[in-house]
Amino acid sequence: MPQRNFFNLDPHFSTNFSLTNKPKTKQTMKTTLLFKLAFFSLFLTLSTSIFAQSTATPDTVCAGASGKIYKVSGQTGSTFNWVIKNGTKASGGTSDSITINWSATPGIDTLKVVEVNFLGCPGDTVSLAVLRLAPPTVVVSGTDSICLNSATVLAKLQMNFTGQAPWLVNYTEAGVARTVSTSSNPYNFNSQLFTTAGIKAYIPTSISDRLGCSGTYSGSASVTVMPKPATSAIMHY
Repeated sequence: MPQRNFFNLDPHFSTNFSLTNKPKTKQTMKTTLLFKLAFFSLFLTLSTSIFAQSTATPDTVCAGASGKIYKVSGQTGSTFNWVIKNGTKASGGTSDSITINWSATPGIDTLKVVEVNFLGCPGDTVSLAVLRLAPPTVVVSGTDSICLNSATVLAKLQMNFTGQAPWLVNYTEAGVARTVSTSSNPYNFNSQLFTTAGIKAYIPTSISDRLGCSGTYSGSASVTVMPKPATSAIMHY
């Protein structure tokens, strides 16, 4: 058989590279198997560590929210050590769940838990970032004077917000309960069509945001509805 791909790297050293497939020896197969097992073992170790310590998407709660329940899945017979910051434990704390009353101060904290199995072996710390959102606010403002049987024009009456849209606002218009849901900030609105003269007040009574967090409301708006001119009968002079 002719020799293939032979070349000298050194006068005293040569390497024969053959394009033909050589049968695998037992030693080669053993080495390959050991390498694969070592790689798989390393993959499992890294995967377990990464997933055990990973942090889920940050949780969002209203600042001052109470009765919030958090839970993990663990082994039978385990106990759980929960660590809370800027909140108090309402119940639980050694089981796989805990109920928390969060601080009324806006901010972000990390809720942590460590599982300890029945042998006393601790697991990795599992963490969850918790964002305590500031409560929403609304300020109602604006004045206008209109004729009887007419309504205000756009932008005369306004609501200005802070917090997470959309907002749900309850208010009274001349004593009549109204509700508006909006993501516009500021929110401009018109009055109803008034059929009686006088000063019509707009007073907010509540506000909540997309998380259902209740907030503070302030301000007021008013519309003065002018009566029609009272013209006398036509007199002949």
